[in-house]
Amino acid sequence: MRHLVGLLAFVLAGLAPVGSAAEDITWRATSVQGPRTPAMNTRLGVAMFSGNEAATYERKIAAAAPPQDGKLAVNVESVYRFADGSTLVMRSRETINLTPQNTHGRDEWTGNGEIATGTGRFAGATGTFTFRAVMGLDRQADGMLGDSFLTGQGRYQLPPAK
Repeated sequence: MRHLVGLLAFVLAGLAPVGSAAEDITWRATSVQGPRTPAMNTRLGVAMFSGNEAATYERKIAAAAPPQDGKLAVNVESVYRFADGSTLVMRSRETINLTPQNTHGRDEWTGNGEIATGTGRFAGATGTFTFRAVMGLDRQADGMLGDSFLTGQGRYQLPPAK
């Protein structure tokens, strides 16, 4: 009987879905101002991921609360689109330092967030990331593509194969 239980456990273990190993991810990105409404600020950009893989991205930024003490808390969702059609969705809550005119000027900040999901080869991805961002750069300067720069690193995992 003990051998039968052991064999059954072995067979069932082989049928259990095995999750994928966590993968490291790094990227560098730049963006410019995109469409803007009173409720939503959109930035459009390009990113280079590890392995020199390019992606375009859209960063949607919405106020999480009214400005307070020269700072504005925002919720951010960034969608990265790769050449093969796959997407990766990242979300964060950030705090922006405001100028006296209640806009953002040249500023630098760090933060963290979640890798929320994806499509294609990133379908169902989940994980976390950290970043460093700089705003207010001179996009007319040689070598600059945008007025912001972001570097990020994180770790994600895909759901078990079905």
